[in-house]
Amino acid sequence: MDVREHVMAGLIRTRLAEDRRTGGQPIDVLVANGDIYLLGQVDFDNQRQAAETIIKGLVGVRHIIDRIIVRTHKDHVQLSSV
Repeated sequence: MDVREHVMAGLIRTRLAEDRRTGGQPIDVLVANGDIYLLGQVDFDNQRQAAETIIKGLVGVRHIIDRIIVRTHKDHVQLSSV
């Protein structure tokens, strides 16, 4: 990752962390040649959609590759019973 990509990834992480819809969710960001890879898990689909919306308007973003997994209710039950 070059300096511009590192700066862009940091900006995206900050925006995701500061947004009430995505803050606190374990979303990782990788940047390669203007392509933004979103990785991680969220509780609800609207959080996944919000992550893309937050990024779409940034200068230098070519494509968003969304690899975010929305946890199912079954996942929540299993995690809370551990």
